[in-house]
Amino acid sequence: MVTRKGSPSLQVRALAVVTAVLLVASCATAGPRAAAVSPSPSGSATPWPPPDDPWPRTSALTPLPPPDGPWPETGELSVFFCSRHSPMPACEGREAPTEREIRKVRALLAASPEVRKVEFISQAEELRRERTTFRDRPDILETLELANMSASYRVRVGRGDWPVLVRRLSKAAGVSTAFVFRDDYWPDKADVMVQLCARPDFAEGPCEGRGFATLAEKNAVLDRIDDLPGLEKVYFQARSHQAPTWHHRQVPERDPTPGLPEVFYLKFTTPPVLSEVKRALRGVPGVLYVDAVGAASRDRRL
Repeated sequence: MVTRKGSPSLQVRALAVVTAVLLVASCATAGPRAAAVSPSPSGSATPWPPPDDPWPRTSALTPLPPPDGPWPETGELSVFFCSRHSPMPACEGREAPTEREIRKVRALLAASPEVRKVEFISQAEELRRERTTFRDRPDILETLELANMSASYRVRVGRGDWPVLVRRLSKAAGVSTAFVFRDDYWPDKADVMVQLCARPDFAEGPCEGRGFATLAEKNAVLDRIDDLPGLEKVYFQARSHQAPTWHHRQVPERDPTPGLPEVFYLKFTTPPVLSEVKRALRGVPGVLYVDAVGAASRDRRL
């Protein structure tokens, strides 16, 4: 990841984006046309306005709250190393790690029973990826420098004591930060996601210059969704679900970034043609993007 002086760390920004897409919830499942009752869990902090609950009946289709687990016992461990201008306290007064420090972290991973697969991404490879990601953003491209890139390990992990593993890696010399994201459970429960506009500073594309999708816009989206052939269920990932699910997904636990987008998840009797779903929702106010849920969905008709 790149960290630019005077701007937020892309490690932090990437974490927020991943969370926005991979959020899951722990509410009970109801029938496909039942009212969705999804109160915020006791003790959860909601520093942003909670959505209307239960869903106002201004659309023919009433969404369900996200279903309970099961939660996968697999995930991805990210271990980022220090770089120039890294904002992390562990990197104060230093730049990139030494080869010896990188080898020591690799040895820690090799000795951990949770680890299944390890990929090392060098500063040069990270720079190449960033240039590809921002190829249409010359304002960002001109700021990208090799010394600002964070080398990293991306690691597939299985069942085990993730908090202990993360603490051990976080204490290693040269490491900026380490965390695990539990795998998403949505690929077995939905086929398509419809991500809505979020707060203004997260806005991009069709959501640029505006804020959260309004209730009227959400109901208009539901009306379009209701016309899709083969629709079986619609789940709604509300803002009131985000704090508890963030805590469950990430190790170590961190408070969620306020204002992450809300998402509709669609389940069909037969996986649909994704282009047809996108066409039905193209240009609808309040919609950021429409995509398949996970690689498993992409391998089918989607």
